[in-house]
Amino acid sequence: MKLLILSGFLGSGKTTLLLHIAKKLSLSSKRIAIIENEIGEIGIDGDYLNLEGLQVQELFGGCICCTLSVGLIETLENVEKLYQPDVVILEATGVARPGDILKNVRRYYKAVKDIYAINVVDATRYDMLMDIMTPLMTGQIGMANIVAVNKIDSVESEKVDKIVLDIGAINPQAKVVAVSAEDGINMNLLLDDLL
Repeated sequence: MKLLILSGFLGSGKTTLLLHIAKKLSLSSKRIAIIENEIGEIGIDGDYLNLEGLQVQELFGGCICCTLSVGLIETLENVEKLYQPDVVILEATGVARPGDILKNVRRYYKAVKDIYAINVVDATRYDMLMDIMTPLMTGQIGMANIVAVNKIDSVESEKVDKIVLDIGAINPQAKVVAVSAEDGINMNLLLDDLL
């Protein structure tokens, strides 16, 4: 089973990107399961994904990298038993630390053979978020295999170039792809790497 961890600050476009990923994987005949982590008690994204025809398992009441880490392992076990997916897409809450998720899954759930971390960065709020949320932002970027600089349709190309360079300095090993998940710009560049 392959695990795709989708991280990014609140409002970065994770759910829209998740829909693109799920559609691409389903077209390639992959069995997909989605785990949605919500801090509160109401699953807005999960309801939306269900409307799109996707089966979603939700984890409420905390973040899977800390307070719900045991719940994540139990959820992965249940998803494996019920659906036998080829790929599990885990959409983490916006304040999640993917490094902690990776560590817990590798340590406590051996059925996951391959883990791939995707971080979604909001180009329209990148500078502001880096100013006030630096440890969270650099932590999410630093653990990613791919960083999707999203919402490029809403900012000037020079700003996108600066963000891409900045991300490359934070995580030189990550592939950085500038996209607009909403408009589908450069999505094939991102999705081809995932498959």
